[in-house]
Amino acid sequence: EKWLLVLEQFIVLTLRRMAVVAVKEYEAKPRTEWIFEHPCQLVLSASQVFWCRDVEAALKATGDLHGLASYQQACRKQLSELAMLTGRDLTRLQRGLLSTLITTDVHSRDLVDQMVDDGVLSVAEFGWQKQLRTAWEAGGADGGELALRQNNSHFGYGYEYQGCQSRLVCTPLTDRIYMTVTGALRLCLGAAPSGPAGTGKTETVKDMAKCLAFPCIVYNCSDGVTYKMTEKFFSGLAQCGAWACLDEFNRINIEVLSVIASQLAEIRHALLARARRLTFQGVPNIELKPNFGVFITMNPGYAGRTELPDNLKVLFRPVAVMTPDFRMIAEVILFSEGFRDAKALS
Repeated sequence: EKWLLVLEQFIVLTLRRMAVVAVKEYEAKPRTEWIFEHPCQLVLSASQVFWCRDVEAALKATGDLHGLASYQQACRKQLSELAMLTGRDLTRLQRGLLSTLITTDVHSRDLVDQMVDDGVLSVAEFGWQKQLRTAWEAGGADGGELALRQNNSHFGYGYEYQGCQSRLVCTPLTDRIYMTVTGALRLCLGAAPSGPAGTGKTETVKDMAKCLAFPCIVYNCSDGVTYKMTEKFFSGLAQCGAWACLDEFNRINIEVLSVIASQLAEIRHALLARARRLTFQGVPNIELKPNFGVFITMNPGYAGRTELPDNLKVLFRPVAVMTPDFRMIAEVILFSEGFRDAKALS
């Protein structure tokens, strides 16, 4: 067990050092070369750091829409350069990285377009503050830290190694769920996306965890879940600072839900007190990492579903999830794979 903890520490340490190198080298090399020289998750995060920096510089430069409108053209140029790369002979890993980077860059371009349309003129306006922004905070032993902000929420980057994973196509619905999740976490609460099956409730929570580089464990609930199972589950997650996404949460029996409410309330009180250790369900000295978070997804109105007790409802921020824009998602996926006429094909 000890060597496994040491391994985990060194993974985090290695990613921290590689993040410093990736950020330093971004402006020293052409972007089309730079992206293939660093791990996928750091390429995505460092790209977002410089995108946020450039948007803020454009907003501060002129005090009107001309700065942002000129950066709009730069975003489109960057995207077309990445699209040109898809025609090259690439390895499977490079193609996966490029596809993921194009997906996030398309969302960045759309956000700039939206801000120009909405007439956002200052970095203090809600049109910019509501975005999930990645920043590089200089200082510290390693030379700097990645951090994420949204509205008045602030999170340190988790440095959980993820490999080259695909990312969700962000729609306005995804952005709204992100805002609910970050607002809830700031108050040490969970979030409860609810809506019909297949609308992306679980995938959005998982994608948010990828943005922050936190581990996220998805568990499919049923009426066989007991309070002892959840006690062990939450205890383990609190000690490693992971997120839990409990799918179809309202299938659990009402008696168990009531105990889950008391378990989560105990952890929340410790998080609010910024405690490093807590007594959890009578077990003393349990380590608690501040990244811990619990999210529940529900399909309301289905047969065999339980109404949540009030003491559990107050621990979660509700958010309604509707059917996403499939045409827009298809367009971004096709474009990320190198199709030039993605709009017409979608």
